[in-house]
Amino acid sequence: MAGVIEQLYRLQQRLRFVQTRQKERDTVPPELTEVDREFRDRVEAVDRLRDRLAEAEAEHRRAEADLTDARETLKKYQAQLRSVQTSREYGAVLNEIDGVDRQVRGIEDRVLALEEELESGRKELSGREERLPRETEEHEEKIKGWRAMQKQINEELAQAQQDIKDLETGIQPREKSEFYRLVEKKGGLAVVPAVNGSCSACHVKIRPAALQTLKSGREIVYCDSCKRILYYDHQAGS
Repeated sequence: MAGVIEQLYRLQQRLRFVQTRQKERDTVPPELTEVDREFRDRVEAVDRLRDRLAEAEAEHRRAEADLTDARETLKKYQAQLRSVQTSREYGAVLNEIDGVDRQVRGIEDRVLALEEELESGRKELSGREERLPRETEEHEEKIKGWRAMQKQINEELAQAQQDIKDLETGIQPREKSEFYRLVEKKGGLAVVPAVNGSCSACHVKIRPAALQTLKSGREIVYCDSCKRILYYDHQAGS
């Protein structure tokens, strides 16, 4: 049983190593934070501009379709005006024509505004896209040291993940399931050393009988207080 606990302890160390190194890999160093933020802002600005142009193009198509419909309606009322029989009908059709004419002018203004937005947006996007490869190259040059560190960490993580698989292979499913349950519940700290006769996590004194069982390695011993698995390091003489 002592061998199992030792494997669980080593597995926990590897898991914590992976967690720590992943955080280091994914955290931008303070001295590069502003550099990275400025570059990401440029990239996001290009993405936003592309999205807005796509929306504006769709709005422009809808506005042109609405304008076509409104002009057809206007033509219909203008034709109808020539066939009315009474002054009352004539006035009613004139009112309809006036309303549709205002609608046409409004849509025409909208179409014109969208065309102007599209023209200026396409010009701006073209300039940003032209500059982006150079800006990307400059950005990568500034952070190449960090990229090298990330590459090194990835290599370390690959080895650690293999170590984790190897350790898991040697642990029975029941013990492994209980270990990962505790890992999740106890913030990644499922197995803790006994130090000076106490649990090193919660510092509660271990009962003498439990300590003797722990030293013998006959069975898994849990801390009476925090319920973590206790680990006795014979070399350290906990």
